[in-house]
Amino acid sequence: MANSTAISIFHVVNAAINGVSILVCLLAAIMIFHLKLYKMLVYRLALYQVLSALALASVCVMEVMFNNYMYDDSPNIYDRICTVFGFLSLYTQWMKLLFTMWVTFHLFCF
Repeated sequence: MANSTAISIFHVVNAAINGVSILVCLLAAIMIFHLKLYKMLVYRLALYQVLSALALASVCVMEVMFNNYMYDDSPNIYDRICTVFGFLSLYTQWMKLLFTMWVTFHLFCF
């Protein structure tokens, strides 16, 4: 029982950190659009990086909503949810990695 409590606390802390990350990413995206910095390529790449971080944080926050299914007696629901969020998490992590590589390539080659 103590192990499940520690896991639940970890998920709540992770959701809180990702919630703050969502707010910061939204603020950065609003500032980029408000100041019209998206017209320059470097800031557009930064905007893509911010949007991919926003997507990753959103998926991480949504994982906490379905944390209670882990202890449910019907494993079919949890298997489907786990499969969907596993795919979304992996997809957003790859998206973040590719945008990071794109920014790095642009900064070092141009």
